[in-house]
Amino acid sequence: MSFKPIVSNLDNIFSHKTNLTAQGTAAASTLTVKSIVNFAINQILLIGELGAEDSEVIKTHASTAPSGTTITLASSLVFTHPVYTKVTVLLYDQVEISHSTDEAGTTKTLLTTTLGSGLVAITGDSLTVRWDDTQFSSGYYWRRYKNSINAEFSDYTGPIPYSGFEANTVGDIIAKALKRCHLKGFSDFVDYQFCLDEINECLRFIAGKLKRWSKLQEFDYILGQTARGTYRYSLPSNINENENNKSILNVRIGKDITLKFKGFDQWTDDIMSGVVHTQVRTVASAGDTTLAIDNSYDFSDSGSVNIYISGTLYTLTYTGVTRSATAGVLTGIPASGTGAITVTIPVDTDIWYGESEGKPEYYTVYGNYVYIQLPSATYDNLNVYLDYNTGPTKVDSDEDTLDAFRYDAVLHWLIWAINAQQKDKGRRNMQDGDYIQFLQILSDYVRNELPAHRKRSVPKINSISYS
Repeated sequence: MSFKPIVSNLDNIFSHKTNLTAQGTAAASTLTVKSIVNFAINQILLIGELGAEDSEVIKTHASTAPSGTTITLASSLVFTHPVYTKVTVLLYDQVEISHSTDEAGTTKTLLTTTLGSGLVAITGDSLTVRWDDTQFSSGYYWRRYKNSINAEFSDYTGPIPYSGFEANTVGDIIAKALKRCHLKGFSDFVDYQFCLDEINECLRFIAGKLKRWSKLQEFDYILGQTARGTYRYSLPSNINENENNKSILNVRIGKDITLKFKGFDQWTDDIMSGVVHTQVRTVASAGDTTLAIDNSYDFSDSGSVNIYISGTLYTLTYTGVTRSATAGVLTGIPASGTGAITVTIPVDTDIWYGESEGKPEYYTVYGNYVYIQLPSATYDNLNVYLDYNTGPTKVDSDEDTLDAFRYDAVLHWLIWAINAQQKDKGRRNMQDGDYIQFLQILSDYVRNELPAHRKRSVPKINSISYS
């Protein structure tokens, strides 16, 4: 039966800390520290640096609270610790390891370990927690941290394949970068979150070097469906830019209508000229004689407004207005007959005056929305399609993958960042070999992308087009 090591990076388990002001002697059951703020009974302490020789994990006393500068321990120290040794509160002191046959982890089975129930102790002198599994030879492993005092668990990590992380995963990149930088594991200044942040910063940097990457595109995304009175649609969350049309390749309605773009200022001047628009502030019921709206300043003292409910147009008449930018009211609405409220009008229903319906021709983008002209009934119930450029997908766990075209670049960026963190107190050396290698790889990517995005230009002379 094969043996498979399970290695857990000890990230996100640290809390507050202090320092010894007197030597902690082996066999002693108290610590003298600089400050006891945030220290209490039933806590887990790390004495020393994680992974350093003679560092140890120990618990505070279950009933004797820290007092003055003294912390009472639940057991005696194993090692002697000099003055100024760091004392850190750990959120957890064990790692629970489980196995599943599927990547979703539908059913998790605890491994059989020395502590039982899949538990392995975190020791102060090691940067990793390891268990050689003899139970399984395929599938996926899961880990989470446990506090043995209060039995609280952290969230599970993502699935870890039996065969290890693939070469295009975040976990593989981090492991290779740490090894290249001669690190056995994480440190105070190069922890797991630092690596994730650097990988994400690199992905954003790459994405920003070209307006349209062929690998960062999505086609035929459905924003929604057309309906009378519906004029705006939320942009997808992964679009690269959401305040303009830089990331938009195409907006289409149904199979045949391709919309042209107008800047928001042009939209306001051309499409919205003479149109008054606001929204309902409070639900209105059939027979109500007032309608609470948001901004009422641009409406006439009396007249009519249009609303669209489930694709049906209703015209309401009114004889008075309570003026407000946020709490307007239309008054004098007839209780029945022509111009009356005959249906329930939900909050945030659009209120219109001077609008026009027809075949949409233009769209604009503003505030994370795509806006189109109001469609008439002829153009009702059609999909609104969007072709667009996505932004870089944020990574947040070891199993997240990177496509091959970014993997090598990200690896060199991370090595450069870690070396700067270790050797130059975070100052980035732009002449560093790994950074130069990153730039060369990125330059090759950009050069190979450009032919796919070049468009044939047609010269225009004296407003006459030649093809």
